[in-house]
Amino acid sequence: MLRSIIIGLLTVISIPTSAPAQNCEAESVAVQILGSGGPRIDRFRVSTSYLLWVSDQARVLVDMGGGALGRFGQAQAKLTDLSLVAVSHLHPDHISDLPAFLWLSHEVRKEPLAIVGPSGNDAAPDFSTFLSRLFDEKSGAFPVLGATLGGKRRDIPSGPLSAGGGVRLDVGVVAER
Repeated sequence: MLRSIIIGLLTVISIPTSAPAQNCEAESVAVQILGSGGPRIDRFRVSTSYLLWVSDQARVLVDMGGGALGRFGQAQAKLTDLSLVAVSHLHPDHISDLPAFLWLSHEVRKEPLAIVGPSGNDAAPDFSTFLSRLFDEKSGAFPVLGATLGGKRRDIPSGPLSAGGGVRLDVGVVAER
C-alpha cells in the first residue's frame, strides 16, 4: 500500500506545472488546482487557487493567492467564462493576486462579475469593507480599480480602462455560522 501511495505521489509531482487543463467532456465537472502553496516561498508551488471547470469552461475561481494569475493563464482559462469568484478568507496567500486579476478583467469582461467573500471577524473586515479599502476611488490602495465598485474612472483619460468601461463587481458576503 505504501508503495502505491509513493508511486501515485511521484506521478502527481512529475506533471509539469505549465500543463493546460484537460478539456472536460460535455456536462462533466473537474477541479483544477492552480496553487496549493502557503505564504512561504516555494519555487514549485504558487499560493492557493482553484478552478472549477464545467465542460470545457472555467466557471468558478476560488481564491487568488500569489502566482495564481499566471497559473490561470497557463490553464488557458478565460475570464469571460467565469460566473463566480469566491474568496475563502482574507489571508494574503489566498487573495494577493486579486487586484491584478481584476485589472486584467477590466480589459476583457463587459458583464458584471459575481464575487463573494467572508463576513468579518476580529482578525479581518467583512469582504465588502475589504474591497472598499482596496478599490475605493478616493481612498483605496488601488483607486485605479474604483469602477469595479461603481466609482468613476477619472485617473486614466482614455483607453480600455477609462470611465464606464470594464468589469463591475457584484459583491456578496457569506456569513459565518
